[in-house]
Amino acid sequence: MAKVKTGPKVKRKGGGVAAKREKVGALAEHLTGSSAIVVTEYRGLTVGELQDLRRKLRAKGVDYHVVKNTLFSRAAADAGREAIKPLLTGPTAIAVPAKGQKIDEVDMARSLVDELRTFKALKVTGALVGERAFGPDEVTALSKLPGRPQLQAMLIGTLEAPLATLTRTLGAPFSQLIHVLTARGAAA
Repeated sequence: MAKVKTGPKVKRKGGGVAAKREKVGALAEHLTGSSAIVVTEYRGLTVGELQDLRRKLRAKGVDYHVVKNTLFSRAAADAGREAIKPLLTGPTAIAVPAKGQKIDEVDMARSLVDELRTFKALKVTGALVGERAFGPDEVTALSKLPGRPQLQAMLIGTLEAPLATLTRTLGAPFSQLIHVLTARGAAA
């Protein structure tokens, strides 16, 4: 017996397979183009709070996206970054650097951990930095590190200090000799 159509054709919500492929491709692009991705669980946040969180993070150069775990795990497999898969539990949202923004891993982790104080329901699940997955405690520790410019300044200061000491030590006898000759010339 043949099927009888009883009503108008109903479109599926979400756009079907083609739309999902497009979403997986966009997520894979984010994964390959980002040096760090922070995974959060947003359960308990209202729509208004999510919009407020997105607005605050966007001002710091971070994009915040709600993602489906299945699509995100497929994108991780496509991008070769499967270390992030264990972090995908519950309702998941990811924080990635905004397109065109050069934000380092520490600044991104710091901006999210700062917002944890404001949004009590927000919970960091972990992060993927390079090829390594971090747990929530490691993300918090990462956020407490100084930023890349501060670390570079500290390194330069550390390298410069012994050289400055060496030049002062080598120049000390000559400066003492000059002081002696100057004092003798003033006395004469």
